[in-house]
Amino acid sequence: MVLMYHSTRDASLRATDAEALLQGLAPDGGLFVPEKIPTVDFRAWRGLRFEEVAQRIFRLYFPSLGEERIANVVKTAYDKRFRTRQICPVQPVDQTLALLELWHGPTLAFKDIALSALPHLMRAAQEVTGDTDRLLILTATSGDTGKAAMEGFAGVDGFGVLVFYPADGVSRAQEKQMCTQKENNVFAYAVEGNFDDCQRAVKAFFTDKAMASSLKKQGVRLSSANSINIGRLVPQIVYYFTAYESLVLAGAISEGAPLDVTVPTGNFGDVLAGYYAKRMGLPLRILTVASNTNHVLTDFGQSGTYDARRELVRTTSPSMDILVSSNLERFLYHESKDAEIVRVEMQKLASEGHFSFALSDKDMRWGYADEDAVQKTIATLYRTAHQVVDPHTAVALHVQKMLSDAQSDKDEARAYQLVLSTASPFKFADTVLRALHRPVPASLAQQWEELAALSKVPVPEPLRVLAREKGHAPQRLTREAMRDAVIGFAKGV
Repeated sequence: MVLMYHSTRDASLRATDAEALLQGLAPDGGLFVPEKIPTVDFRAWRGLRFEEVAQRIFRLYFPSLGEERIANVVKTAYDKRFRTRQICPVQPVDQTLALLELWHGPTLAFKDIALSALPHLMRAAQEVTGDTDRLLILTATSGDTGKAAMEGFAGVDGFGVLVFYPADGVSRAQEKQMCTQKENNVFAYAVEGNFDDCQRAVKAFFTDKAMASSLKKQGVRLSSANSINIGRLVPQIVYYFTAYESLVLAGAISEGAPLDVTVPTGNFGDVLAGYYAKRMGLPLRILTVASNTNHVLTDFGQSGTYDARRELVRTTSPSMDILVSSNLERFLYHESKDAEIVRVEMQKLASEGHFSFALSDKDMRWGYADEDAVQKTIATLYRTAHQVVDPHTAVALHVQKMLSDAQSDKDEARAYQLVLSTASPFKFADTVLRALHRPVPASLAQQWEELAALSKVPVPEPLRVLAREKGHAPQRLTREAMRDAVIGFAKGV
């Protein structure tokens, strides 16, 4: 059995599920989407563990891999790699609101959920297709994807990972994580530019025929670990289903009741996974897109005009410091069902920096939090619930409260609220300590200990290990030098 995918920009460019996993990006620069989003009876999955739900969802989206391979993928990805048995536990805040904690993996960020599985999904896809090429995974990161990709693919034979991140545009903890990975098949460069510069260059490399020819002579082919790869998106669907089931089992909601979800996002992948879960039959009511000061997505959702012609602002939530949101392209395709419209608008975005699109989904809401709101939200939650969150989660909490208050003013029906918590507060300890009006020690290790004392939560073990690591100095690179870096790194893959 095979599920077919095609490009968001040309429906005639088709690939099997295994081929889509390996290619990452469609040949025309579009993103692969399934020709049909599968539907399920979520009630039939009641009582299943995270790993069991993952197997069922992977079988729906990647059927050609077969049940045995998928079972092995899930076991390898999630067995003993996460610090909680639930993988993604739900933490209540009050009687109407809970946090979905997505940061109990090896790099303390939600990217671990997908990037623990992606290497093994791609290896299984190679077995199915008979592909013998060595794969060079190119990844642009605004903070968390880089380390998660390096961690997931480290030491995996036949794969190399080259990460590009904005110099001075990630947290100290994020940069140290990337600069302490020891395996020879993974490396990260700090690019003199912002995330959009990194992402734009990586996408261009996928359509660079001269580069492809050069790499082919070495037996190397490019692929991606960014959420432009469908193998990154699908594993994120899993935790929407398991979170809903957790809330039912806890008695917070009744089975079949609507659930509202707020997602902090920059590249739109995490919220798109929720959109897919809803299309599959999970009773999600409102999906709220929460942005930071770089609120290009909020402006789009509220006006129908996407305008990236603005200066990128570096914030305390760096994983959301993005102006060109890749996965929005998949959303536009599903909403329009017209690849030609998507192709034209994406070309306009690339050439002119903006486009317009008539949004029809009335169950999506859009809002943003500025830096002051982030600081106040962190402080308020600590004062009222003695819970500590990172700045990305604080963005979502602020937007959730702001829109929920507006909804109450309209006397609309209320649903239970779930906010996705996408990173551990320890990864952004300096920001959290400032928000709580505490002194910020000079060293990361001291910051983590200070935050542990405040939150009554031990410093996560991956950070205790990181504190002992020396690592190497960040390797800086100009945008113009990125291409040569790819060619050079490929020789050692």
